[in-house]
Amino acid sequence: MLHKLNRRMKEVYGEQCLARCTIFRWRQRYEAGRVNIKDLPCPGQAPVVTNSATISAVDELIRQNCRITTREIAVELSISKGTVHHIIHKRLSYGKVCAQWVPKHLSENQKTAR
Repeated sequence: MLHKLNRRMKEVYGEQCLARCTIFRWRQRYEAGRVNIKDLPCPGQAPVVTNSATISAVDELIRQNCRITTREIAVELSISKGTVHHIIHKRLSYGKVCAQWVPKHLSENQKTAR
């Protein structure tokens, strides 16, 4: 059955079709109980560790200068650019608009002030 499916997928998707071994590997993982599609952490990869002091320091630097770059923040606080990126986007929910850091979700007070 999988052979027919793989052949049909190649007809439809061409060169962008998944390899048979990938399909088999995914099937084995699914049958083993894995239903989450997110990647598991790599064994040698260090987790992003952030404490509230670091998060507030990043937030303070951004509030002082909304045009500051992640590299400048990383140098200032002696942390990696990846950690700075994680804090800005995941913890503080900031995004860049016209080279300025702005909150992705505005509060009601911020919306009325605009």
